Amino acid sequence: MKLGLRSNFSPEEHPVPFTVYTVGMEQQGVLSRMEGFSAHQLLITVSGRGRAHLLGQNKWDILEENTVLYVPAGFPNEYMPVVEGDWLLAFVSFHGSEVALASWGFGDTSSVLSVRSADRLLKLLKSIWLHSGPDYDAWAASEQLFALLTELRKQSCEDRSPPELLRPLPEASRSPTALKAAKFLQDYMHRDISISHLAEQVGYSQKQLTRLFLQTFQTTPLQYLRRVRLKAGQLLLETGESMSISQIALRVGMEPTYFTREFRRVYGVVPGKYRLQYGREAAAQAETDA
Repeated sequence: MKLGLRSNFSPEEHPVPFTVYTVGMEQQGVLSRMEGFSAHQLLITVSGRGRAHLLGQNKWDILEENTVLYVPAGFPNEYMPVVEGDWLLAFVSFHGSEVALASWGFGDTSSVLSVRSADRLLKLLKSIWLHSGPDYDAWAASEQLFALLTELRKQSCEDRSPPELLRPLPEASRSPTALKAAKFLQDYMHRDISISHLAEQVGYSQKQLTRLFLQTFQTTPLQYLRRVRLKAGQLLLETGESMSISQIALRVGMEPTYFTREFRRVYGVVPGKYRLQYGREAAAQAETDA
């Protein structure tokens, strides 16, 4: 069973402590989020096995059936199937205050939680999914999220490790709708994102959404997405030594040829040359520091 990605864009001020952002269930591939995700995430292994690497760890956590991974918002991470095409993953992400998170045993630390059985959690997640997307019911979705958190807390045995959080996105006096849409583009840059679909999700026409982006970021949604993808590609060129240029391009949601062309246009060199230059500069800096 698969549940396609559904997303909810709640009002800035909502009277419940937690609001659901995204929810779904799908075969999970390789995914790197160098700047983290804009919401807190719960990842439930339905079948198969995955492995996750979180900032501050020198090891990979193995995620099997009846395990749940909690990742705080803004926390760099990457995860992938142990065997390609064999990891069915259910997920729900949500926004909530620090006080509310702490009261449920969450917060600024990542956790791999062991549960007796994920069946009840998955039923509750499906209920959240049914109340999300086109027929979003904020109260009903939040109610089911509370039920899921209650069930998870009842079953889980926590094993925590200390993380480091990145700075959240600056809110300033910008359009809340544009900020939410921008966070969505950052979170799902690896997907084939349609700007018309994004506009529909936030309840605006493409023209209205473009105007909000121009006012807030001085760029269009499509240009913003391209900039986010290229920045993520730049970070992977600097840190992902074992990845080919094609793998990096696909990881950030771009065709390799298009990625190379756009990278050269923005940074003045092709990705391969940038990687070599960065490696030499890093080595020289290391010698200077020594």
